[in-house]
Amino acid sequence: MLQAQSPVRRRDLPALRLLVAMAVGLVSLAVLGQTQSALRAQGRERSMFVSVLDSSGAPVEGLATTDFVIEEDGAEREVLRVGRATAPMQLAVLVDTSGSAAFATRDIRNGLETFISGVIEGNTIALVTFGGPPRILVESTDQLDRLRDGIGRIFAYSDSAAYLLDALVETARGFERRAAPRPVIVVVTSEGIDYSTHSSGRVLAALGASQAATHVIVLKDQAISAALRASRLEGSHLLESLDQRDLVLERGPTSTGGQRRDLLMSTATRDALGRLAGILTSQYEVVYARPASLIPPEHIAVRMRRSDLTAQGTPVRRTGN
Repeated sequence: MLQAQSPVRRRDLPALRLLVAMAVGLVSLAVLGQTQSALRAQGRERSMFVSVLDSSGAPVEGLATTDFVIEEDGAEREVLRVGRATAPMQLAVLVDTSGSAAFATRDIRNGLETFISGVIEGNTIALVTFGGPPRILVESTDQLDRLRDGIGRIFAYSDSAAYLLDALVETARGFERRAAPRPVIVVVTSEGIDYSTHSSGRVLAALGASQAATHVIVLKDQAISAALRASRLEGSHLLESLDQRDLVLERGPTSTGGQRRDLLMSTATRDALGRLAGILTSQYEVVYARPASLIPPEHIAVRMRRSDLTAQGTPVRRTGN
């Protein structure tokens, strides 16, 4: 026979209310603890690979935390540590082998010899050509002899067009798939029409997603430059292709922490690539504190407190958070 439960006595109500309050408090503390853990996960240290140049374009060494300013969405962050960047680089060198680059083939080879010799230690390098559809000439390697052999097989083909934008997208997506920790793209290109299928917007988005610092060296030729100017004046149907290519070559380096150099003489290629090798191997890793936030910043920038120095930086890819 079922018995009726005894009603709660009035004198037991304060104790019952206390137990309920304690239970609610424990649940609240648990939720708060989870929230704080999530916020702390977002507030961990972050870092950038930074190149610092003086007024002559030469890399500057021996700088301290007080020399750097890191800003996220315009807000200055505390710089915690500064040291030489030692993480291995994963480099992809994209080489123009289209007909418009034929005038500079020998100088390009000489420049690549200098560049690769300057950055090979501790890093891996791939050679990609884009005269015609992009082609991997040498898979990523740390073997200098293989790369030199690939350089010897660089030729410009008079009947081939450039597909630079396609090469950039494929390279950037490859870096993103592999989650390369320190990807670098180096482009050596002539002027000319690009026949790629990808738009400038898609290229810039791919570069941003891969977090690959993109450096560009443009080799100019008087005859080609004159022909391109004539195409613009005549309103050629190729004008859109020119604009798409020019937009990538202008914004790609600035948006990824790289740089662009235009050379009026192809004989300057060796010097330009040698200087770039020196810049890449003299980079800093700048570690800074990001305040707790559930929303990551949209824009990260680095600058120097000294007006005679300039800096370009690329955020370091984070894994696991």
